[in-house]
Amino acid sequence: MATNYLFDLKSELISLCQKTANFIRQEMDKVSLSDVEAKELNSLVSYVDKEAEKRIVTKLKALLPEAGFITEENTIHQEEKDVVWIVDPLDGTTNFLHRIPHFSISIALREQGEITLGIVFEIMHNKAYTAIKGFGAWEDEKTIRVKPTKQMDQAIVVTGFPYSRSLDLEANLSILKYCILNCRGVRRLGSAALDLAYVASGKIDIYYEKTLNIWDVAAGVLIVNEAGGITSAFDQNKSSLETGEIIAANASLHPLIAKVISDNLS
Repeated sequence: MATNYLFDLKSELISLCQKTANFIRQEMDKVSLSDVEAKELNSLVSYVDKEAEKRIVTKLKALLPEAGFITEENTIHQEEKDVVWIVDPLDGTTNFLHRIPHFSISIALREQGEITLGIVFEIMHNKAYTAIKGFGAWEDEKTIRVKPTKQMDQAIVVTGFPYSRSLDLEANLSILKYCILNCRGVRRLGSAALDLAYVASGKIDIYYEKTLNIWDVAAGVLIVNEAGGITSAFDQNKSSLETGEIIAANASLHPLIAKVISDNLS
């Protein structure tokens, strides 16, 4: 897709996310437990997720009628095409439902198997993290870069936990223990897309997690990469978009945390 058109689409996505975020914020105090469904253990969805997705999909269909969709809430037929929108309308639903102000919208455009445009929109701060492949990454209008931290003892690490608490529990605890003992700080924030945006913008140094979905990470991976960072699956030869595993950090820290993960998972 032509570069100028990708920049035009970026502007359209920012406007779309701003309008969708307004809707999500307006509904925040209206959602009750009776509105919440459990898709699986600890994975929640509300009418807000579904309505936000419908609004996003309607606009994206108008922007690129030829595109297919991969969306979290399946409000539209899921179809693989040469051009595909990958959408998470509300990443961090549990935070949203508990009024914890850390959740986001994530939209990525994939062309011929390659992510070329991405946005992660921080809903409660009305902030857009965007990237265009080959042209950089931005926090609103400011160009962003990953932090140049070189040592683990200076790193702020963010992670997440599988919905199935029994999944590799001991290995997960071993990695977490290493980070607690050897890093500056450890956080669990609850929105994978936004965690990746925080790596890209230098707010945190390392983010790792497993059992994610493509809509959680598609936009964020591009934003990190365009901000000078490295992303991979736990096996560094594989893509996080294929495996649902993610390690995101700068070039100095990525191999260090990857080794910690590899040593404990093996």
